[in-house]
Amino acid sequence: MYAIFFLCVILNLSEPLSIPYAEYENFLENPRYQDYDEVTNLFRKLQSEHPQLVKLTSVGKSVKNRDLWVLEINSNVQNRTLLTPMFKYVANMHGDEAIGRQLMLYLALYLIHNYGTNERVTKLVNSTDIFLMPSMNPDGYENSKEGSCESKTGYIGRENEHSIDLNRDFPDQFDATKTGTILAGRQPETVAMMTWIISRPFVLSGNLHGGAVVASYPYDDSNTGRKCCKESKAPDNAMFKKLALLYAQSNPVMKFGNSCREDKFDQGITNGANWYEVRGGMQDFNYVHSNCFEVTFELSCCKFPPANTLPREWRNNKESLLRFMEATHWGVKGLVKNEKGDAILDADVVVTSIDHNVTTSNKGEYWRLLLPGTYQMYAVAYGYQPSETVTVTVEEGKTARQDFILQLQDPLSENFLTPETVTYLNQDDYGFVVSDPAIFKHHHYDEMVAFMLHYNSMYPNITRLHSIGKSVQGRDLMVFVIGTTPDSHVSGKPEFKYIANMHGNEVVGRELLLYLIKYICERYGSDDRITKLVNTTRIHLLPSMNPDGYEVAHEGDASSLLGRNNAHDYDLNRNFPDQFGFNKYNSVRQPETAAVMNWSLSEPFVLSANLHNGALVANYPFDDTPDNRISENPSPDDKVFKYLARTYSNAHKTMHDGIPCPMFPNEIFDGGITNGAKWYSVTGGMQDWNYLVAGCMEITIEIGCYKYPKAKDLPDYWMNNREALLTYMEQVHKGVSGFVTSTIGYPIVKAEIIVEGIDHRVRSAKFGDYYRILLPGTYNLTVTARGYESYTSKIVIPDTGYLQYNVTLMKDDPLHWASAYDFGIGENQYKPKYHTSQDINAILAGMENRYSDIAEFEGGDNFISMMIHSLKISNKITDDEEMKFRIAVMGNLFATQPIGRELGIYLARHLLEGHRLGDIRIDKILSNAVVHVIPVIDKAFERIWGDYDKEVLGNVKPDRFVCNNISADFKQVGEQVLHVNGRDSNNQDTKSVANAFKHLLLDKKFDLVLNLEGGDSGIVYPPTNDAVQQYKYIADAYKAGLHAPRSCSSNKLGTDLLLTKYLYTEYGTPVLTAKVTCCEYPAVANIPYIWRDTLDPIMRVLSTTLTGVKGVVENNLGEPMLNASIQIWGVGQTYEVSKKSAVFKVILPPGNYEVQVSCHGYQPNVTKISVNEENIVKLKVVLTKEGLAPEVYPGSIVHTPAGVEALGKNSLRHPFSGGISTGIRGYVQDYSDHPIPEASITVLEKNISVYADKTGKYGVALSPGNYTVRYEARGYHPNVKLVYLNDITNFPKVVMVKLRIDSSFYGIPRLPFVFIIGFICAGILGLGMACYVACRKKNEYGLISQQSFYEDFKYDLTVDSKEREIFRTPLKKPLLRPYYDEDDEDEEEEENIDYPQDATDSEVDEEIILIPDK
Repeated sequence: MYAIFFLCVILNLSEPLSIPYAEYENFLENPRYQDYDEVTNLFRKLQSEHPQLVKLTSVGKSVKNRDLWVLEINSNVQNRTLLTPMFKYVANMHGDEAIGRQLMLYLALYLIHNYGTNERVTKLVNSTDIFLMPSMNPDGYENSKEGSCESKTGYIGRENEHSIDLNRDFPDQFDATKTGTILAGRQPETVAMMTWIISRPFVLSGNLHGGAVVASYPYDDSNTGRKCCKESKAPDNAMFKKLALLYAQSNPVMKFGNSCREDKFDQGITNGANWYEVRGGMQDFNYVHSNCFEVTFELSCCKFPPANTLPREWRNNKESLLRFMEATHWGVKGLVKNEKGDAILDADVVVTSIDHNVTTSNKGEYWRLLLPGTYQMYAVAYGYQPSETVTVTVEEGKTARQDFILQLQDPLSENFLTPETVTYLNQDDYGFVVSDPAIFKHHHYDEMVAFMLHYNSMYPNITRLHSIGKSVQGRDLMVFVIGTTPDSHVSGKPEFKYIANMHGNEVVGRELLLYLIKYICERYGSDDRITKLVNTTRIHLLPSMNPDGYEVAHEGDASSLLGRNNAHDYDLNRNFPDQFGFNKYNSVRQPETAAVMNWSLSEPFVLSANLHNGALVANYPFDDTPDNRISENPSPDDKVFKYLARTYSNAHKTMHDGIPCPMFPNEIFDGGITNGAKWYSVTGGMQDWNYLVAGCMEITIEIGCYKYPKAKDLPDYWMNNREALLTYMEQVHKGVSGFVTSTIGYPIVKAEIIVEGIDHRVRSAKFGDYYRILLPGTYNLTVTARGYESYTSKIVIPDTGYLQYNVTLMKDDPLHWASAYDFGIGENQYKPKYHTSQDINAILAGMENRYSDIAEFEGGDNFISMMIHSLKISNKITDDEEMKFRIAVMGNLFATQPIGRELGIYLARHLLEGHRLGDIRIDKILSNAVVHVIPVIDKAFERIWGDYDKEVLGNVKPDRFVCNNISADFKQVGEQVLHVNGRDSNNQDTKSVANAFKHLLLDKKFDLVLNLEGGDSGIVYPPTNDAVQQYKYIADAYKAGLHAPRSCSSNKLGTDLLLTKYLYTEYGTPVLTAKVTCCEYPAVANIPYIWRDTLDPIMRVLSTTLTGVKGVVENNLGEPMLNASIQIWGVGQTYEVSKKSAVFKVILPPGNYEVQVSCHGYQPNVTKISVNEENIVKLKVVLTKEGLAPEVYPGSIVHTPAGVEALGKNSLRHPFSGGISTGIRGYVQDYSDHPIPEASITVLEKNISVYADKTGKYGVALSPGNYTVRYEARGYHPNVKLVYLNDITNFPKVVMVKLRIDSSFYGIPRLPFVFIIGFICAGILGLGMACYVACRKKNEYGLISQQSFYEDFKYDLTVDSKEREIFRTPLKKPLLRPYYDEDDEDEEEEENIDYPQDATDSEVDEEIILIPDK
């Protein structure tokens, strides 16, 4: 009995011994985070201690060359057992989200040390190949800080060392990338992960993050463009939801879904896109590009919590981590083999009810996660017949097994309609797999359509046949599409088209496209070249654009016009909109033209060709010229078009020989190519329209001399063109292509892709994909889109000819832009406003107060500044400005052009603030130039600015540019300035401002004026036909700064070339007008963004003042040579020195020059200089006298013939209305700007002279040449000018002359003369006084009056008024004032006043009137 009792006690005591073995969790003691080196050492130690259980692998390197360590744990780790599923955890993708990193270390230690003692762990390790990656971003982790619950400023630590968010760097299912380029442009960590994921048959995965507590499942984004709040379900949505719930509900914190502030996740889970959309996330990549299902787990509210919380976090997540790994075994697994028992790689295992397949491993294994239920499944592989569909039942917690055996495909089975799959080597003489001798015939419309229907029915998987419209007579314009996705555009696959038979009687192209259909379809799948072309390109073929004309034409027609036009008798290749306007050929759009236009705009076509007959040449844009003359007119992409044309010509058997057609023996095309307009001008052509409007590069190919040859010649045409047709299609892949997306991965549609130096842009398609054909080389690529900041980067197209380049655009951030490019000036970005003129004056005056050392407000000091206010900006504003370039930046010359008003203010802020902050470039500019900011010329804008917003917040970029309507029913200042062809105003204010503007140009003598206007694109500059083209150099600098140049549909009233020439020739002022926006009057919200586009170009123009030459001219005594002239060889302009210090300065492009300095009576000086970019060459020129120069040339001075001498009331143009239109003209003034009437102007070489009128104006008609001109006036020192007149322009040269007053008397300087006269007068006075005293003494005459005291003061009151007349001087001549305009009306008014003239007026200064004493 005791023995039984003792046995029972023993048994009872033994029960606790059956409790599971105490788990190993020693790692929770002294919790802390381990850095990269500690993790590396730990993993190496574990591998060394457990070689049969643990394997350490690096799957790649980080940016800073740290290994991306993966610890593999499995009972047979060195040789995975067949059908053992692979599982992975990836943590620390964001370097500052550290909790998952440490949990992976704990999990590794837990699994390894509890293996063999813990049944659950042992089973899991035996049946699952487990991969643990503690840190995908080791560089970011090392930059992070423990205890930081949020990311550092600038996301330091979160992102990798290149500042890229790795969970935005993967290819996205809504942003597909072509095969072979999926890794291009990605981070090394991303590339490592992608190759690892794709190369391993992972079944299930978890991605561990921090910052929230929730389980997030695919998809992470959508194709809707939303930011959040709506689910984007994957085909396996139910499975993903179940997996997320499994983890969340096993976590005591996560399951409530409200752990973190503002978190409200039902049951602790969320669809990723419903939370917020993440473009380029890793979990979606796993599902879309591999067999792996991945869920993202956010484990803690704090990203990098203190280490003392780690034990609690382990306990919260431990069960979830284990259960999620166990879910790897849900569903079905099996093998796919062939009849011989060989494993089949990449076989697809299909579940009929779920649109997502898994593929087999290299061992033929597959695993398919499925929820409990019954499914229909089958397997299929290339070269094999699909298996039979089987029913598979999946039970809860169990793995079903289903194997498949596939049979090799029978080539004669019903899956192949004809024996066309035989190898392409089995072909006829024409390359057709299925020989058909009857194919070489002319196919009329019904036969053509039947032919296309036949091949569409035979190859439905790669072809599509559809009509894009109807002809005049109702025939369908049938297009045959070939591609693996024939029904619609697919991202990453460019669109190509051939169009033929545009002229109905040019028929060869029509037949060639039918043969091309047969050739491509038959060879697809067996010819590598054709297969690649079809797989990567969507090909569109339109055999007949003019089926009506074809039916009229007849076989054997070599060159007639019968059938050429459509049924309305319109030439369809003259019927497209033309860049140079409309005419009778394209004013009425034909149905065929409209159909092709709509079709061309409906697809993102990249490359095209238009097949014609009648010559043998490849013809490229442009097809016409502005004046419709025959002359070469290259397009911006001329080099690319020449390459494309040569590609076809060289691949053609005979085209490249350039042999002329028999009918046109003189038409010889070098290399078989030609510019269209150089051959003959075609208005309304299709190829130009494709390029300019549709964004598609198209050439016109004349494929034979005869328009409608006999059918027997068709085989030769096919063989001559077959290779060329294929080679040309392959060029669609040349250049650069890629995807434009937002930072969250949203595809950006209609983003503009601009290549610097090529004034042509293409736009991204509906999936954000873009294609830009370019030749190999280096380019600056700019991508811009509404609502996003533009992006510019240098790209290199390799010699292979293709580059994939994806671009991510940031959402527009005004403050970010201002900080980066505009010195943080918020006023230039926020609350844009159209200011009144009074507001502008107040702003400019305020700038003077704030920046008094470099800014000076000019407003009211003289006649000019009273009418036109400005702000003068220069370093050390009070310094002598003679050596500085004078630059003006102005706006609002026309009342209808107000944008310059605001941009002028913006520029002033930029220059002033940049100087304050020490910007090097601005300091250099302001040290070298004086910048006059003149926002307003024509003040009438406020009269016509309309009922539009004048001010907005400006913190949101508008979706598009909006143009406000504006017009003026009066003459504007810009029109009044030109003053020809009725451009005259009756408004006195307008005339006064115009006069002041002219005076401003004459007074300031600006070296350069930049005028800011809208209404067009580009820049207008004074044309010069000389070699240097200095103003083109400045204009090119402006255009180089336009990262996104715009093309405007039409130009508006503003500063045109006529006015530009006028200001240059009439006033010697180079005015460059930048057309900064297509709108004359842009909506106020657009102003900050116009400023963004314009800032860099404006600064580049100002920077041209840093390149050129400056100098001073002296004689050998060091005296300034104030009459010197400077001629720079290659520059068609003569420069004068300043009248104070004889300084000259010229902006020049980099290059080598010879500078000639001349002065009358001195030997010319020639100096060779070399000008480098941003370098001013400084010269000191010393002139040596030639000897005594004669006063005048031999010969008498004669008056100019009648009609030239007296200008009278005529303008300066009067002397140039005859046969000679060149010469000199200008004003003669003194140094106080007062006119000098009747000054004599003598041209010594011609022995002729003219006289200035009473306003100082003069003019002399002279032929081109070098002249010495002497200016004289009574009372002034003479002045001699050397003038060079070129034969470039038909305008006279403006020569402004100042004469210095001659203050000498009888050849004696004024001061000595005064002293001498004073002494003489004093002597005479002394002598007179002595005589007077002597006489008084002799006559006893005293100095005291002999009359009474009273009588000394008597006077006659009646003569008071008469005596006063003594003090009045009669005004016999009006006061002469400076005259600065040539308005006829003013002159006429002045001349109609008759002033009495005295014969001696010119010699008598005063008249003394004596009043007789009564």
